[in-house]
Amino acid sequence: MTMKNRHFNLITEPWIKVLDENYQELTVSMEEVLKNARHYRQLAGEMRSQDLVILRLLLAVLLSVYQRVNADGEPYEGLTMDDRWQVTVDPDLDFEDLIEEMQETWQTLYEGGEFSQAVFDYLKAYEDRFDFFGEHAFYQVGREFYDAHVPAKKWIKTGNGKVAVKEINRRVSESNNSAAIFSPRSNGFKNRLSLDEFVRWVITYQNYTGVSGKTSVNGMNDVSKGWLYSISPVYVKGANLFETLMLNLTLFQDDQEKYRYPKPVWEWNLEIYIDHRVEGLVPDNLPELYTVLSRITYIEWNGDYPTTIQGKLSRFDEVNAFIEPMTTWRLDKKGYKPRTKQLSDLRIAMWRNFGDYVGTNDGETRVPGIVWWLNYLTDKGFLTQETNINLSSAGMIVGDEKSQMPAAEFFDDFTIRADVLFDPDPLVAQRWPRRIEEVIELTKKVGETLHYFAKEVAELRDSNGSGSFANRISAEFYDQLNEPFLGWLASLRNDQDRDEKIMEWKKTLYSLVMQAAKKLVQESSPTEMRGKDSTNIFTLYNATQLKIRKQLS
Repeated sequence: MTMKNRHFNLITEPWIKVLDENYQELTVSMEEVLKNARHYRQLAGEMRSQDLVILRLLLAVLLSVYQRVNADGEPYEGLTMDDRWQVTVDPDLDFEDLIEEMQETWQTLYEGGEFSQAVFDYLKAYEDRFDFFGEHAFYQVGREFYDAHVPAKKWIKTGNGKVAVKEINRRVSESNNSAAIFSPRSNGFKNRLSLDEFVRWVITYQNYTGVSGKTSVNGMNDVSKGWLYSISPVYVKGANLFETLMLNLTLFQDDQEKYRYPKPVWEWNLEIYIDHRVEGLVPDNLPELYTVLSRITYIEWNGDYPTTIQGKLSRFDEVNAFIEPMTTWRLDKKGYKPRTKQLSDLRIAMWRNFGDYVGTNDGETRVPGIVWWLNYLTDKGFLTQETNINLSSAGMIVGDEKSQMPAAEFFDDFTIRADVLFDPDPLVAQRWPRRIEEVIELTKKVGETLHYFAKEVAELRDSNGSGSFANRISAEFYDQLNEPFLGWLASLRNDQDRDEKIMEWKKTLYSLVMQAAKKLVQESSPTEMRGKDSTNIFTLYNATQLKIRKQLS
């Protein structure tokens, strides 16, 4: 088959990895994923961060459908639609009525346990845009288009702009200038991928792009590094893939006052799309955001071996970019910006920043949009108070600041009941989220006391590295806390005596922190036992124990 006649349709060809109900790994098509989502446990690609990218791609498809039509495939009142699903909005559209219709759509789908035929009708309408080859190759541009949008000295024939397969594969992340020391692939196989894996990485790379590369699209300003690199993601994991997709299917958002026309990248005219990306315009709808490109990509094939050539696009301003529902936020003088993770955050478990996810900081913390959505669904009765909500986070952390290659991947989660996370107690001081945050702050204070004790022990040895020693002891202590705290958090109910449950955690905390402190005493040398002046490891231990008892009293 010539490359001109080659096809790989993402709708019908297998390329998405999933785990089935028996924990068997399968590779299935987009059509199969959406038809059988309730029979798959989860996405199961090469990395959790890759799974998040594919999840957002699937959500972009579903949002493009159900922000236009109801569960029966009928356009919402006030919307008319052509055979390419392009919508005309009635100027008299009542947005509140539209929200009610979307609510009914969500409820009908959720209770039915499957997506309607409209999803597959939509994919059929855009089938030509989901071919990885051909005139409208998925997430790609043609040769002439590429050359028309970069400087002449960067045209494809010059050999500029090449990005190696081993760099697109984020499990390797190796450029031609710097070898990856601990690569999972040998040199002979770093640039080799099966077609389905290559597709997954091409899509993933758009979300986790560094700033390396010498080719920029004409008119480009500040270079985009890939949007998911710029946020600290949070999403919901359901009991199966269908539930995961539904719980993250935010058909409308907090403070939304008008209809947002869904427009994923495959629905755009490429010329107009590139103009938007060069100007750095913030996407105004979720399907566009979930499929946003950080590079224009041309792929040249020599048999089964691809050569990828890319041009950099502009970043968009993240300040107050509330269109993004899957991030936590931080407030500075410019406004709200998405939080990002650093390498120093790798060992900090998600639960230790509980307040960032649920908004317990006296109104200053902006709740992630996905948490607002869950609260909305619970308040409307679509989710029961007994529903276990699993908030998850996955992504990549930038290493080298110059190239912004990924240095590490993170994944974490915690489970909490809906009636606890969205406790409606009118006595604000008694609301579970506030009490949980107080417990976490107390836990951190106890951790600081252990850290100080470890530092003092190190100083008895005349150690110049007392800080690093104390940091290691502290990190080990928090690692030991993770499992019991997550168990305690998952055990909470809204009808429990809050003080009794908090005392339960205090007892666990005291036992664990004193085990850590006693271990330092048991491993002490004659130098620490002898000490300095009237201070030795025993007096330090007694003082630490007394302080912790006071903190927990």
